Amino acid sequence: MKKKIVSVLLCAMMVVGMVSGCGKDSSETESKNTNKSETSEDSQGETSEGDTSEGKTKIRMTYWNSEDTVKTLLDYLKEEVPDVEIEFQFIDNSNYDTVVDTQLSAEEGPDIICESPASALKHARLGYLAELNDLGAKYSDAGTSVYSYDGNIYALPGISWFEGIYYNKQLFEDNQIALPTTFDEYIAVCKKFQELDIKPLAAGLKSWEPMLKNSMAFVTADYLSTDEGKSFGEDYRNGEATLDGTWNQYLEKWSEMITEGIYTTDMTGTDHDQALEEFATGKAAMFCSGPWDLETITSKNPDLKIDMMPFNGTKASDGWLIGGPGCGIAINEASKNKEAAKKVLEAISTVEGQKAFWQDNQGGSSYLDGAEFDLPEAYTSVAKTLAAGNVYCPWNEWGGAAGAHEQYGIEMQSYLLGEQDISQTLKNVDTEVKELLEK
Repeated sequence: MKKKIVSVLLCAMMVVGMVSGCGKDSSETESKNTNKSETSEDSQGETSEGDTSEGKTKIRMTYWNSEDTVKTLLDYLKEEVPDVEIEFQFIDNSNYDTVVDTQLSAEEGPDIICESPASALKHARLGYLAELNDLGAKYSDAGTSVYSYDGNIYALPGISWFEGIYYNKQLFEDNQIALPTTFDEYIAVCKKFQELDIKPLAAGLKSWEPMLKNSMAFVTADYLSTDEGKSFGEDYRNGEATLDGTWNQYLEKWSEMITEGIYTTDMTGTDHDQALEEFATGKAAMFCSGPWDLETITSKNPDLKIDMMPFNGTKASDGWLIGGPGCGIAINEASKNKEAAKKVLEAISTVEGQKAFWQDNQGGSSYLDGAEFDLPEAYTSVAKTLAAGNVYCPWNEWGGAAGAHEQYGIEMQSYLLGEQDISQTLKNVDTEVKELLEK
């Protein structure tokens, strides 16, 4: 992995709140958390025709996160680009790609599209996205690299996201436990809390995400960030490498998280919210998550002293966080309002626009040159990690198979339950990736 790919500015996201709801029009947006997705082609399949209201050009913007995550940005754009009216459309993450793919293939769909790295690559290859080289030049390579194809930039990187290990500072201080700098030290810290009859790590393993991110962070620190492993992502998406036979030794070491009783089989009955509750109420010393959960944690326990530590490998370093560029903001090549959409992206590509974007995603950082924000106090212990640029999302480099990261997490759940060994776990993921890449 090249340094420029993982470089992240020290600034104070997004990530995937996975909020359920619908936002076809303003009245529906207000009830966006109803877990409905009215996404029929009749109501949402056409690009805007440049309809004008009081001299304004009306365009549509789709996103898999709720309007709350971009409210300040939308308010800013209303003032900054007064001749453009933006209709925000929420589409639930569970069927976002299916809906957008269907619309784009019919040369329809929204004018502005929020893209994941995988979908941006797919849509760029199919000619569905307008190139954005001029605006992309204002952003760092670390942000635009995952939204580039064949030498062109097709989406502008949103505010970055990252995930680390929140920890209860009071529990660490009261028991005189120092922060770990290696994986072995981390295991030792967990054992100390176990001896104190304190749950070391709250984890909602009912979801496939926790073990996915935790284990991949370890592999990043010990392999993907090294000279030996820096080209793995590219080799993997080109069908020139496999997880099985490459990642095995690293995951065998990481599996001490299981053999030492930090991850346990009963956790597969615990969901994310239950694990968050355990941490927030002081029943667990640590909890893996990101900025999107901070407000919920502190609202449940305003007196909680909280900070975040990075994930560690076997060698001492500044540590690593799982994360990367947020949603890519792209323009539909078939849009009849590309000029208006371009005005919106130009407004976003300013320090003021990035500040508005960041406002509802505090904790992440901007990839726009010159846009820097203060790091919230809750991330003091990962300041060096962020400054070192040690923020990386392995599956972002899997190209069209990036969606297989969910299968990886599911297979890791099966491994935890003793249903298969590491080799079979990785073979199953390799099979899924191969099938996706062949498509």
